[in-house]
Amino acid sequence: MELDSVYRSYKPLMLSIAYRMLGSVADAEDLVQDTFLTAQQMENGKNGGHVNNLKAYLCKTVTNRCLDYLKSARRKREVYVGPWLPEPLVQSAGEISGQDPLQSVVLEDTISYAFLVLLDRLTPVERAVFILREAFEYDYGDIADFLGKTELGCRKIYSRLKRKIQDEPPAELPASAQSEQMVMRFLHATATGDMEGLFALMTEDIVLYSDGGGKVSAAIHPITTSKRVIAFVLGLAAKGETQGEVLLAKINGQLGFVLRSPNEPFPIVVSLDIRDNRIHRIYLIRNPDKLRHLNLA
Repeated sequence: MELDSVYRSYKPLMLSIAYRMLGSVADAEDLVQDTFLTAQQMENGKNGGHVNNLKAYLCKTVTNRCLDYLKSARRKREVYVGPWLPEPLVQSAGEISGQDPLQSVVLEDTISYAFLVLLDRLTPVERAVFILREAFEYDYGDIADFLGKTELGCRKIYSRLKRKIQDEPPAELPASAQSEQMVMRFLHATATGDMEGLFALMTEDIVLYSDGGGKVSAAIHPITTSKRVIAFVLGLAAKGETQGEVLLAKINGQLGFVLRSPNEPFPIVVSLDIRDNRIHRIYLIRNPDKLRHLNLA
């Protein structure tokens, strides 16, 4: 198979792995491009000769480059201002046309934004094992080869993680009708200042995360309990931060919304984690660096 054909065939797979590993669109694209350049050099005999199984080689290479990147980025995360959230993938009809670099393969992903946040709490190796097994159904032999570990070791890591996250948000997305109803009720209650309506929508242990990265106004610490979250949300509304254009959009395949204000150069992307017909987590992505890849102009 020609390398150009391989590139077209496996680029979506590589991007899917890299984005899940890194939570960053730009970084995922850079590492995938670098992986293909390395494969091209190998194919041309500059770095050791012909590659027999390009797909396996590409998966192994991009996974390990993601591991190296995550290890080197650990210090940056430690000094990051406020909660760190992954870059969202946004898709909707009309004005948000979905010209996302990861394209429709990842935009139609079945892993929710909340689950992507959960993955970020794992160690790089744990994250790699879980993603390769859970999302891409690689067998343990392949995973062990990719990571330079034993098959038994990878089995133990995966088994431990399954027990560890069994009470965490499911990877699957809720029904779209349920999500749409919840989003519309949330928007209406916020716009009208309906505190009772908001209480009815939220779990008592709800948490709101706001990622501004120190570049725009955002909560430095997660907001916990329904009472505090409602006060925070209504406070934003009172300051006019929720005014402007509200666009329904798919955030990593799940319905959420985008707030656009004529006074702000970048929007606010809002993702709601819904469990048992109530909002369990709210994610506000405000850091401009994490919104530059979106076609929201």
